[in-house]
Amino acid sequence: MTDTRTDTKNKVIRRIIELCRERQLSQYKLAQISDIPNTTLNNMISQNKMPTITSLERLCKGLDITLAEFFSSEKLYPDVTEEQHELLQLWETLEPNEKKMVKAYIRMLEECREAARDKAQGECDHA
Repeated sequence: MTDTRTDTKNKVIRRIIELCRERQLSQYKLAQISDIPNTTLNNMISQNKMPTITSLERLCKGLDITLAEFFSSEKLYPDVTEEQHELLQLWETLEPNEKKMVKAYIRMLEECREAARDKAQGECDHA
């Protein structure tokens, strides 16, 4: 079974590389125009590390595209639903403090889901 996070990470990294090629930008130049340390961008690509939302926002700003445009590529996510596309568009309208709140809320949901899964696993172990 494919790990969804790994698959997503690979798609994001491939999209960054694709955008560099389309714009004939070196990774060094992309880092410069995006105000990201070159080592950070290099680590993302060479070590296949998922960029943070902040890094992605900076990359998109450097590329003069929105996050929605970054993720709207059919090559990246051919099955992006209308709802997901809408969420990306809404994200672009948020102020930085609002984005922090959304990220905190999503992290909280993820923690709750993991806690519920752990509790269910514990109940199964005691049965």
